[in-house]
Amino acid sequence: MKYLLYVDAALAALGVAMTLAVSYVCLVYGIYQSSNADMRQGFPSLLIVSASFLTLAVAASAATYGLWKRRRWNWPAQAVLGVLLPTLYLIVTAHLQGA
Repeated sequence: MKYLLYVDAALAALGVAMTLAVSYVCLVYGIYQSSNADMRQGFPSLLIVSASFLTLAVAASAATYGLWKRRRWNWPAQAVLGVLLPTLYLIVTAHLQGA
């Protein structure tokens, strides 16, 4: 279970780091949105990608906390994270390929 805790913590850290990075890009896109039509078209996809990484960060943080403190909802949180990972992967890749 120690290694699962490490994987969950790494996924939470990845989610937080990517959320911060993509959110900064969203901020820049928001500021310069009126200067280019391509930026206006790509902005909704960028927001969806940012929300996907935020969802990953929250789910992985909850799973990490549940495993660390040995809460009884630990395994449902792990199951939610297991279902979210491929789902978020498909959402992010679809929006990055379409952008």
